[in-house]
Amino acid sequence: MSRWPPPRGPHSVAVVIPSSNIALYKDLRLKTRMVGDYVRALAVFRVSTLAIFKDPDSTIEDYNLFIKISRYMLVPPYLRIKTEALSEDLRFAGILPPLTIYPHNPEGRQIVAGDIRFGLVLSEHGLVDIGWEKPCRLLDVYYARPGDIKLVKLESTEPLLCREVIDPPIYAGYRVVNLADSDSLTDFLKHYDLVINTSKTGVNVLNILEDREILNRIGSARSICLLFGNPKKDFDELAGKNVKTDLILNFIPNQGTLTVRTYEALVASLAILNLLLEIYHAKH
Repeated sequence: MSRWPPPRGPHSVAVVIPSSNIALYKDLRLKTRMVGDYVRALAVFRVSTLAIFKDPDSTIEDYNLFIKISRYMLVPPYLRIKTEALSEDLRFAGILPPLTIYPHNPEGRQIVAGDIRFGLVLSEHGLVDIGWEKPCRLLDVYYARPGDIKLVKLESTEPLLCREVIDPPIYAGYRVVNLADSDSLTDFLKHYDLVINTSKTGVNVLNILEDREILNRIGSARSICLLFGNPKKDFDELAGKNVKTDLILNFIPNQGTLTVRTYEALVASLAILNLLLEIYHAKH
């Protein structure tokens, strides 16, 4: 059964994607659509962190483009025209799929006390544009900086008052982390209880259903990070054999194609991980 708004998951799930993946296409339109599909998949499975790794196979242009589009999609449609100057990199932003996360107000909800949405700080006095006919006033004004986008909760509608939300009880999207080199990657992975490298040479994920130890290891981890390669190389081939890895899993056993594209692996892996976590919590 689906719940709306979706609750924040009990686990913090991150994915690391090499920016060389969008080198599959030379055309900016296709690159733009590919990043949009990646990001949309992350939101479907309530991923909390997208880390973009500049691997040796990537150009700096593809790395920066991946970051820029991923961050652009976090901005709700009702604020984009006010915050994002359409640069050359965003020329095809119109073909991006809508993220439709709850704080973007995809249903066009009326304002009610307790609602959570993104807002644009308009002034140092705490006026915030929340996509309504008039701005709300931020109660914690000392944190207000014009141009900032904040996640806010409506405290009242008459007068229209809101407060910044730091730790929302609902899924409010992902954060984007830049990993420009192997040192930043190493430091990033230190913060996760469990790091899983996805690879066709890994342990068949079906075996986990019969392996209580591994299932418990996955289910008890408060933070989980999935590592993905590109269509030609596994992640450890791109980042080096010394990268922190706790498990190597094959999420698509008996694949029907010679290679699996990263987007395909991303969707399959997140769907199965979500199922494994649901099974673990059902038993505990």
